[in-house]
Amino acid sequence: MNRGMYPVLSGAITHERHLELLAHNLANIHTAGFKRDEVVFGTILARVPGPSVAGIDLFPEVAMVRPDISQGTLRNTGHDLDVALEGDGFLVVSTPSGLRHFRGGSLRVNQNGELATHAGDPVLGKGGPIELPPGQITINQSGTVRVDGKEVGQLRIERVPSSTVPVKAGNLYWVPPDRPEEATGVIVHQGFLELSNVNPSMELIDMIQVTRGYEQMQKAIQAMDELTGQIIQSSRLKG
Repeated sequence: MNRGMYPVLSGAITHERHLELLAHNLANIHTAGFKRDEVVFGTILARVPGPSVAGIDLFPEVAMVRPDISQGTLRNTGHDLDVALEGDGFLVVSTPSGLRHFRGGSLRVNQNGELATHAGDPVLGKGGPIELPPGQITINQSGTVRVDGKEVGQLRIERVPSSTVPVKAGNLYWVPPDRPEEATGVIVHQGFLELSNVNPSMELIDMIQVTRGYEQMQKAIQAMDELTGQIIQSSRLKG
C-alpha cells in the first residue's frame, strides 16, 4: 500500500467520527435536556512519547468528545412535575449504578411515592429521597418542594467544577465528579422543560462541510490506490 495513503485514511476516519456525532446531535433536537457533543481534534503526534517523528503530525484524530453544557431554551408546559434548571447546576439522582446528575425534565412519582426521574430513579433532596403524599405539588425557584403548602423537601442541586469536563452516563444522566460543588444562583422552574441546546442550522452546515471533506478524502484514497496499481502493473511489464 502507498504509505502516503495513511494520513488521508486517518483524516477520513476522523471525518467519519465527526459525522456520527453531528448525526447524533441532530437526532436529539427534540430531546428535552439533551446537551450536544462537540469534537476536539488532535494529531497522533500529540500522544506519541519521545522526539518528534517526521510526518506523524499529519495524522489527524478525534482527541476528545466534549459535551456543550450551555443553557437550552425553556418551554412552558404547565405540568406540575416538569422541572427545568436555569443556570450551572444539576439535580442529584439515586440510581442502581450510584449517584447521577440530571438536568431536569418530566419528573414523576415512583412506586415508592418519591419524586423521581423519567426512569423512576429518586430525585434527592438535601435529606435524601423526597416523599410526595397526595396533594397539590409546588416547587419554588429555590427548589423547595411543598405538597398542599407543606414543605416536604429541598432539591439537592450541585455543579461541576469549571476544571472538570462533565461526563455523560446515558439516559440523560451525567457522572458526578469526585468533588461536586453546591450550586448557587440556579433558578428552578416548575412547569417548564429545558429543550435541547442543539442548533439544527449550525449542525447541518457543519455536516455539509464535513461530508464534502470526507468525499474529497475518499477520492484521494481512490486515486492513490489506482496509482499504486499502475505502478505495480508497470513493474510487472518491465520485469
